[in-house]
Amino acid sequence: MNTARSPKHYDLLGVRVDALDMSAAAELITARAADPKQPASYVVKPYVEFLDQGHRDEHVRALLNNAWLSLPDSVSTQWAAAYLYGGKPSWWRVMSLGIGIMVYPRVIRRQIPEKFGGTTFAWKLLEDCAARRLRIYLIGSPVQSDISVAAKAIRQRLPELEVVGTWPGHLKGKSGEGLRKALQRGAIEQELVEDLRETKPDIILVGMSFPLQVELMVKLMPQLTHGVLIGEGGTFDYASFGGVRTKAPRILQQIGLEWLWRLILEPSRWRRQLAIPRFVWAVYQSSRTRPGNTR
Repeated sequence: MNTARSPKHYDLLGVRVDALDMSAAAELITARAADPKQPASYVVKPYVEFLDQGHRDEHVRALLNNAWLSLPDSVSTQWAAAYLYGGKPSWWRVMSLGIGIMVYPRVIRRQIPEKFGGTTFAWKLLEDCAARRLRIYLIGSPVQSDISVAAKAIRQRLPELEVVGTWPGHLKGKSGEGLRKALQRGAIEQELVEDLRETKPDIILVGMSFPLQVELMVKLMPQLTHGVLIGEGGTFDYASFGGVRTKAPRILQQIGLEWLWRLILEPSRWRRQLAIPRFVWAVYQSSRTRPGNTR
């Protein structure tokens, strides 16, 4: 992590999460990306599954904590920060804050003001990139689509923004866990590195699964002289980027039930959603052994 940048942040199950709003985060990222003297760095956006894996896996935790910025991707991070740092821990506060998400959302925004989930921050950032005339590169394999479709959607919405290149998320014929293991062994597609060096993007958006996308960003970073790599997860899967997925209705977004919307549309995700109760229990347990102080 770059110690010159030290926004207020919180420790959530051993993972650092920065307490920034979207405007401040976009300003930090675009300012760094606009400065050619700044070395390459990467940004993560942890949500409940990230924090759950980071809590249980030291390697994943290190991947998250070594990021230049760690932006809260979901209401779960807001809830955890409010619970751990906003008052005396108890089961009553676990439940009351959970209910508060739906009936009085402001109660969980005192520590972490905004969540960066979905496509909202991606478009905010791209608009700021266009204003600064930054160069963008996309990596990923959207569901039932192609990364070139996402690039086309960006160009249509922001014609002044220069998208200098794209690359699929399948590298050397590998994807998913197979690609992650290959990256851990040190293998990386040199053609991708050469394309990035030739196109010289300022911002590189990486839309892949977690923790694969972070493994890739960590491998790419030392081979580049400049640029901010940002893990986007499934951002390119959504309709505004030319994908097939639809965002949850605004009311569900406001009360933190995007996960329920995804579960309704994709019932096979139920195993992944088990991370939610596991995360809540882990946060409660951690509150019994550590003080609630910000760093």
